[in-house]
Amino acid sequence: MAKRAQETPKALEAFEQYWALGPSRSLRALADATGIQLSQLGDWSSKFDWQYRVMQRQREEVAAARVAAKKEAAALGRRRLRNAQLLQEAALTIFAKANIAEMEEDAREYLDTALKMMTEGMRAERLELGEATETISLAPPKPINAMSDEELRDYIELLEQDAA
Repeated sequence: MAKRAQETPKALEAFEQYWALGPSRSLRALADATGIQLSQLGDWSSKFDWQYRVMQRQREEVAAARVAAKKEAAALGRRRLRNAQLLQEAALTIFAKANIAEMEEDAREYLDTALKMMTEGMRAERLELGEATETISLAPPKPINAMSDEELRDYIELLEQDAA
């Protein structure tokens, strides 16, 4: 098996310039850009397998782009999941701070916003985790402003258990 010739610095530099030409690269374009004879570039290209090296670099770039895209998608997924959990925590805080025993009946409709926050936070969390989003329902048995204190406490407890 014949030993492969060592690429000279000048040939390596020419290859790097060839690579930098991008998808429209050609030996003729390289000869025009560098002033190196086309025949010399052809010899180097053949001798040092430039076409194969270009394909290898392209594969490496594609692989690196896939890895970067997967990392970015994972980071976005983690951020969406955390936002969904924060939405649920905010809703639970609202429910916890709402002094239900002393709350006026008409003020209970403000709890609908917290309920929507909880519901959407749970839905978004399940969606991010690949779980069912439509088959699980924590809709209140009746409108919140029509619930008694005890019914409302029971419902909030159910939401807290499901969020845990």
